[in-house]
Amino acid sequence: MTTRSSPPDITMIICTRNRAVQLGSVLDSAVNLRIPDDLRWEFLVVDNGSSDATPEVVMSYRDRLPIRLVHEGQAGLSNARNRGVAEAAGRYLCWTDDDVVLDSEWLAAYWAAFKRHPEAAIFGGRIEPVLQSPTPAWFQKLRGEWPVNILLAMRDFGTEPRRLDFASGVIPFGANFAIKASEQRRVAYEPGLGVSPNHRRVGEEAEVIFRLMSEGAVGWWVPDSKVNHMISIERQSWDYIYDFAQAYGETLAYMEHAWPGAHHLSASPDTDRVKRSAQGLQMTATTYRVASKVFRMAGLEKRAAQLLSTAGLFAGARRFANKASPLPAA
Repeated sequence: MTTRSSPPDITMIICTRNRAVQLGSVLDSAVNLRIPDDLRWEFLVVDNGSSDATPEVVMSYRDRLPIRLVHEGQAGLSNARNRGVAEAAGRYLCWTDDDVVLDSEWLAAYWAAFKRHPEAAIFGGRIEPVLQSPTPAWFQKLRGEWPVNILLAMRDFGTEPRRLDFASGVIPFGANFAIKASEQRRVAYEPGLGVSPNHRRVGEEAEVIFRLMSEGAVGWWVPDSKVNHMISIERQSWDYIYDFAQAYGETLAYMEHAWPGAHHLSASPDTDRVKRSAQGLQMTATTYRVASKVFRMAGLEKRAAQLLSTAGLFAGARRFANKASPLPAA
């Protein structure tokens, strides 16, 4: 717990919008966290415009957690994250999502890592997907393969601490990462990234991590800090593979539009694929989607998933092209 005379060491932050039931599960797991005797912490929940029972759910935990509810009226995950940063009092910020269950050692493992590596600015932990039943057989088979493993936000870089490395993809995802507050305040989350009612994009946390690491920030993998990412039945579907890939494609197109040729995503191999006319993007997306159906009917689910994800990539780029400069449908 914290007092006015003892500012917290850690601020734990969750951003949420209209997920009161799921939020209750993660708050239940937070109650069961092991808190080291020398750790002072606070817990912020940023409500990004919920119309459900989110405030009541949060307030019901005030007698069990050092919890505080703050509101961000401007919709969008990046806006909510930036509000959390502005409100936080801790020296370190530990981020997680409203659809996880925290391991009891989650916070204690980060605290130990902060003390072990005072030079580091960024930390990341394990994300283990938990599939809600009934899981389709093909989805279970492909859970460790691209592109299914990406949409599950799976993160596992082994059981030993190691340096984070953006170039080789050893970086955390948004459901489980931590940043030194002084470094976080130098780099805001980009409002054009992250989920919002106006767009569905990803990578707002990766963009912050990239900017910090490109300036020399050091990061560490913290294997004992683990969350279980609860995957609903609705996400275990062909439609969700396509929808998630669209979000990624729109993100790539936005990044190239905002920082042409000058950002890490602008330099990725996928970027060249989204630098096409809107009509060309639509035709390519349709071609890949048809091919995916053919492979699915042939029982070749892995290839079908890859083709469907590629179709979504082009469709997402097309979606952004229409928003940036509307064109007639192809």
